[in-house]
Amino acid sequence: MTAVLDDNARLGFEISDVDLSKPLDDATVERLENEIVRHSVVVIRDQKITPEQHKAFGARLGELAIHVAKAYLLPGHPEVYIVSNVVENGRNIGVSDAGPTWHSDFSYLPAPAKYSLLYALEVPVIDGEPKGDTSFASTFAAYDALPEKRKRELESLKVIYRYGDQYEKRRQSGSQLVALTGEQRQQTPDVMHPMVRTHPKSGRKCIYISDGTAAGVVGMAESEGRQLIRELIDHCTQPRFVYRHRWRVGDLVVWDNCSSLHKANSKDYALPYRRRMHRVTVSGSVPF
Repeated sequence: MTAVLDDNARLGFEISDVDLSKPLDDATVERLENEIVRHSVVVIRDQKITPEQHKAFGARLGELAIHVAKAYLLPGHPEVYIVSNVVENGRNIGVSDAGPTWHSDFSYLPAPAKYSLLYALEVPVIDGEPKGDTSFASTFAAYDALPEKRKRELESLKVIYRYGDQYEKRRQSGSQLVALTGEQRQQTPDVMHPMVRTHPKSGRKCIYISDGTAAGVVGMAESEGRQLIRELIDHCTQPRFVYRHRWRVGDLVVWDNCSSLHKANSKDYALPYRRRMHRVTVSGSVPF
């Protein structure tokens, strides 16, 4: 194992001695999860796995979740969400502009995602340089860097999350996302989560915020709440807290959605340069 990034954030860890196409023993799974909890982002290089093997690894970490956006699920494998700019039969096979803002997966659900596992099948390369990087920010480190008084202030607050509004805003701004059905909207009512969250495994505290789906702060005027959300996103995503992952085909990156934010960098490539990735998501617990 080799550390990817080991600064004050201690964000990111690279592993090259695991083959996810084969069954893993309990000790290996425990070792991997310990690194995910410790470093928030784990990069597992040089994998060649099928959707079944991808799901099998995810299931060792917890119950698999199914994304509400059914149009982008892999046929025959509803637990696999497709992130891709590839067009087949006149339609995008996956979400081409996934994650354009700093966010945590499924923050709009009562029990947000625990881990996300993104596997690179095709990576766009232009003039020898891979494109479509993903940036990660440590919300552990961002919380630790706050003054004690500010920590106490934030610990008393709750954030309102709303899925449908940000989804429609992306569609109106030119995204090719398929419109949500009435049933899908009913599956994602507004929820509230604490602004400072305690990690269920390590007990460490982190800032819990998600741009786009965070619609306001309980007890604050809408404009005041959105301003605070913006300030916290800016704080969490300072360069000193961020690791930017440059993808290679065969990379499987696992991240902890409690202790990190992530953001896609998807504006530096377009067809005919293809990007195709599969994501499996592990269900989490109610934040506290």
